[in-house]
Amino acid sequence: MNPWQTFWSGIAPDHAAAFILTALLPAVWWLYRAITPPPATDGPPPLSLMHRWAMAGLVVTGVIHVALPIGHHDNPVLTAGFLGAGLAYLWLAVRVVRGRSWRLLTALLVVSNLFGYLFVITAGGEEPDQVGILTALDELMVLGIAMTGPAHRRLARAAASAGTIAAVVLVGLVIWIGSFVAHQHSDLDADLTTAGAADAAVEVPHHDDDHEHDHAARAQAGVIMRSLASHHPTAEQVRAADQLARSTESAIARYADINVALEAGYKPSGALAGTEVHLENKAYDTAAHILDPEHPQALVYVVADGKAALLGAVFRMPEAGRPGPEPGAAITRWHAHNICLTPLPPGAGIASPFGGCPALSVGATMPEMMHVWTAGNPGGPYAESVDPQWARAYNAAHGTPLASGRLGRARSAAR
Repeated sequence: MNPWQTFWSGIAPDHAAAFILTALLPAVWWLYRAITPPPATDGPPPLSLMHRWAMAGLVVTGVIHVALPIGHHDNPVLTAGFLGAGLAYLWLAVRVVRGRSWRLLTALLVVSNLFGYLFVITAGGEEPDQVGILTALDELMVLGIAMTGPAHRRLARAAASAGTIAAVVLVGLVIWIGSFVAHQHSDLDADLTTAGAADAAVEVPHHDDDHEHDHAARAQAGVIMRSLASHHPTAEQVRAADQLARSTESAIARYADINVALEAGYKPSGALAGTEVHLENKAYDTAAHILDPEHPQALVYVVADGKAALLGAVFRMPEAGRPGPEPGAAITRWHAHNICLTPLPPGAGIASPFGGCPALSVGATMPEMMHVWTAGNPGGPYAESVDPQWARAYNAAHGTPLASGRLGRARSAAR
């Protein structure tokens, strides 16, 4: 995905209108300045840079809140809350322009709004998206300006600065955790299918909520999943997903012994021990082997206590930006990872709590991939990961011996 696709994939559909209207603000401001006469020289003095930033921040978050009911019109209470907060922000922007007191009221409004947003995230009302994060960042900027303005007491300035930093850390941490939790919920919702459900020709059960949020179709946690036309697979799609899982299980059974996989050209690409050790075969990173159960691009093992057990396969597209086929719709859903590359150790990492890369690093999107667990993962064949405790128990019961240092030597030979 290019940067714009990555960004847009992180916007919830019911927030799109608010984002578009807010993005038009610079054009509206330019038009306003173009059609209004210049201010009189004997008028009030111009606003300071700090006050201009405060006014702009209040207008942006005010417009976002006023526009959010366009997508959230199904909840009268939420609509009233958005409109009330938006009008309050715009009123405070007017107070800034007129030189009236605004700092205390702004701080109180921003703090209450941020706590409300964090409550909605943690309660599962919605997951963080780009518009929510943009609004939170804007509110944090306004809060910082309001709390660290002119003060005569050094202690008061120190306390205000500490409070601003604490707010940034808290909001960022909750957004980050909320993104990962939403991503995990997507896995659980998508893996409700079983072989029995496929044979019975029934639709996958689903949970309805007020806004039909597309859990995990957001880029904040470094994970990108494409939006779906429907979250409710048909009976045919359930059968297709079940067939893919069965075919993959049958095809990779020959690699139950990790030594056989090593001999076949699969080499470790990351950790050499743990509950999700990936062995890749670069020869299969071609268009001829897309979603090919006989030639998966990677195998996943649990490696511990001198033993290894095959857990499943990973299908990966040959290049970034190319969507993978989804025979089972929401069940067989591919995902990509946003990573941050930096010359500093460790060299790569995931996106920051606010959805971007830290300073001195650049963002990149990896090709789409999909896990298919064939060892009876309790989370289902298409879950994003496995429970470590279950994986270790599975390895103890089904693992095959692995010579000490074998994986390390295989990785060195592949370089």
